[in-house]
Amino acid sequence: GISALPFSLRTSLYATKSVGKLHKELYDVLEELRKERNFQVEAFVDAKVEMLNNYMSKNSLSACVVSVSGGIDSAVTVGLLDRAKKHPNTPIKEIVAVAQPIHSTGSIQNRAFEHCEELGVKCITVDQSELHTQLTGLVEKSLNVEANAFSKGQLRSYMRTPVNYFVAQLLAQQGKPAIVLGTGNYDEDGYLLYYCKCGDGIADVQLINDLHKSEVYTVGSYLNVPESILTSKPSADLWEGQTDEDELGFGYDAVELYTAWKRKDLNWRNQKSQALSHKAAQQFKNVGEAIEAIHQRNKHKLNFPVNLNYQMLQ
Repeated sequence: GISALPFSLRTSLYATKSVGKLHKELYDVLEELRKERNFQVEAFVDAKVEMLNNYMSKNSLSACVVSVSGGIDSAVTVGLLDRAKKHPNTPIKEIVAVAQPIHSTGSIQNRAFEHCEELGVKCITVDQSELHTQLTGLVEKSLNVEANAFSKGQLRSYMRTPVNYFVAQLLAQQGKPAIVLGTGNYDEDGYLLYYCKCGDGIADVQLINDLHKSEVYTVGSYLNVPESILTSKPSADLWEGQTDEDELGFGYDAVELYTAWKRKDLNWRNQKSQALSHKAAQQFKNVGEAIEAIHQRNKHKLNFPVNLNYQMLQ
């Protein structure tokens, strides 16, 4: 279980000892699996544009709201929204990208502004830094508990959700019924469930939840996402210097390999396992245990709220 892992509670409930870069043998297996998956970026983009426009039309919607952070996931989501809006006969009349810096790294946030400006997508700023400081202090004083960096980071994510939905409400007030788009990919949000349950985990529609992180970059390149975003290390920017890999203890290539491996039949897995060197096999065992532990710890996020329904007992 995850309780057996050597957490660093000074930063995160996730952090484990880093497994380092994937062993070459494991990376070779990953490349083989990617070739087999045969991800077709143009077909993916065309399909998502059509699916989103159909969903918007079917539900009489005309506006989209999305949080932008300066990271690859939100950049690709904005890029897909922009493609959908520019499609003939689209019902989408407006896209609003919402930048919500909360003691955020300016250089990271600026990437979002630059990307939206390139696309011609409206980007508004709602800086909650001062409010976050006030709210943190208010709750700390009431509970007589001092929040650590991880808890303060979680509050940042919580605070962004109501703003997104308030923006959507204001658009609806103007006669443009709106939805909030999520920005989670499969490795991060789909399997690790590495998101804030009532923060960035709350959305009406997800566009990239069926993409591995590597494929998000492929789509980003296809959509001409700026190089500054494509080459940056994944980070939720929930505290200074935070990166996803440092917090988790492994990179997203490891999650892609592990989840793709799990989908293969037993005979294939046995053959691949026997072909690995001891060092590669040990690394895969270690990273697999770490990934699965986080998945199991976070599974509660898939079903909430839990209804303790008395009538079911009758």
